[in-house]
Amino acid sequence: MSGHSTGRDHAPLAASLAGRLRDSGTPEHIARLFARVPRHRFLPDVYWTEDRTRVDWTEDPGNWLRTAYTDQALTTQRDDGRDDGMGVPTSSSSAPGVMARMLTAARIEPDQRVLEIGTGTGFNAALLSELLGARNVATIEVDEALTETARTSLYTAGYTPDIIVGDGEQTPRPASVHRIIATCTVSRVPWSWLDQVRGRGRIVTPWSPTPGAPGGVLAVLDTDGSGLAEGAFEGSLAFMWSRNQRRPEGASPATDTHPGHVENGTGDPREPWLDGEEALLLSLLMPDWAFGMRRKPGADEPHVWLASTRCGSWARLHADGRVEQDGDRLLVQEARTARQWWRSRGEPGVDRFGLTVDRAAGRRRCGSTTPGTSCGPPTGSSPETPRALTAAVSGARCWRASPHAGKAHYGSVARCPHGRPSRSWTTSRNRSGPRKQRGRRLGFPHRKSPIRLPNRGFPLRRRSRKTA
Repeated sequence: MSGHSTGRDHAPLAASLAGRLRDSGTPEHIARLFARVPRHRFLPDVYWTEDRTRVDWTEDPGNWLRTAYTDQALTTQRDDGRDDGMGVPTSSSSAPGVMARMLTAARIEPDQRVLEIGTGTGFNAALLSELLGARNVATIEVDEALTETARTSLYTAGYTPDIIVGDGEQTPRPASVHRIIATCTVSRVPWSWLDQVRGRGRIVTPWSPTPGAPGGVLAVLDTDGSGLAEGAFEGSLAFMWSRNQRRPEGASPATDTHPGHVENGTGDPREPWLDGEEALLLSLLMPDWAFGMRRKPGADEPHVWLASTRCGSWARLHADGRVEQDGDRLLVQEARTARQWWRSRGEPGVDRFGLTVDRAAGRRRCGSTTPGTSCGPPTGSSPETPRALTAAVSGARCWRASPHAGKAHYGSVARCPHGRPSRSWTTSRNRSGPRKQRGRRLGFPHRKSPIRLPNRGFPLRRRSRKTA
């Protein structure tokens, strides 16, 4: 059941949530949306908090309502709606702070049309409808049951966006849009998203270099209308995976598979992969691989497994210091090289990296500085001077350090030959003039005075309040 009334006044709770978002740096025109749109109207009777606590409206309506207005993700579906599953979260109402962060990153202008990938509860579609008007919002959801529940909640709350049942990566959608906001993590940015965005638009999506990985980043990609999208990562972000990409591409090695290389060391070799932030950075620096944890029957602790998604190479890392590997790629050595390179650069965070999706390449591939090597970072090179570390994402791209902007980023191999300064993500290009730094004035119909927002790589149209 969703969209019901609790018999209690939610307005003070919603206003308090909006105030906390405002205090944390959320722009006023975004924060006020959370005071206007009632989050509890988009929640089922039973949901689970981030610490897996079950919250039931029938047992304690007051606690149910108070929890609805906390800044945390609330799981609203488990095991894709099956009753016989293991309790794995498969849909949620995202944390309001994360939703505000993505809405802010989208840099939405009045009268633009926005497509949301992943309707979920419908709460984000309601926020977009409040901001732009329902006629400018389309949302698509692959799960029919979730779609119908969200449709009921949206219509009951007075919002009528275009609601579509289908695969957000493949289903044809009506009319082109100016912005795409995805509420699911992807590793391969679909070509259809680039086709859907009109001209100089923007795609905001959670992204991870390793399919099925537990962590990811927020990718903010600007498009130019020619099949190219690029932009910086704006910090770490963990979302549920797109159902087409939730499974790792590399099969985990069987616990009894005999390794070709064995070494015994001191310390726990699993440590980098047990640290979520460092594991994410290693995923960014190592191409075409997957990782996870398994427990061998009779073992006291689980081991970390690594597997190539391009060939049969694999590795197992044990708590007692043993490292087992097999195949053409010595994955542990690649990880060590990447880790040394990362440390030699001052351990940059994920916000120092970026992503380029180039449709012109039309394929996924990884490159190397070693001639004749089909994949893998330069394991024989000094970590101080790697020319290219690559990742398997849609299109051809390469890792490199940027001598100009001080950033390392994904970029098209054809577009960014090594040694050439990269573009700065904080500059913009005027259609009729050279690139230069500048800000834009952006007005909203519900704000008396326009606000100034930094440009993120494409010119924003100036609108007066009369035409907004």
